[in-house]
Amino acid sequence: MKRYCKHALAVFASIAITGLATASSATESAPESAQATAGILKMNIVVNCQDGNATFRVKNIGDAWPKTSTFAIYNMRKEGKKRLRRLISKRNMRLKDGQRASFRIKTENLPSSRLGLWVKPGWYQRDFDYDAVVNCG
Repeated sequence: MKRYCKHALAVFASIAITGLATASSATESAPESAQATAGILKMNIVVNCQDGNATFRVKNIGDAWPKTSTFAIYNMRKEGKKRLRRLISKRNMRLKDGQRASFRIKTENLPSSRLGLWVKPGWYQRDFDYDAVVNCG
């Protein structure tokens, strides 16, 4: 399926993050959820912190994805006025409708316990913005 520039811009313009999940700094917290929708990319993301682990649970709530997407998890921190991010894990996956994927990251050896998930679709360009953020510190 071909995607033209105008369509890609329209899809990008339709990105609506209906929630940004941020877990509290307690050791154990209740799951929080965020939804990301953009054209064919529609996800429900639940984040949780438990026993020093950050967990991201992603569910495709739209149609099956036509190509693979990159799921990237970053460690986020500040140094002075600079905001830094370091890629700590990434995986290429293609989700069918209703399919789920889970990612668990140990935060004990990271410079910061704040993590962000970004999904980069393989079928259109999308500016970088975290789909979900969690702080397990």
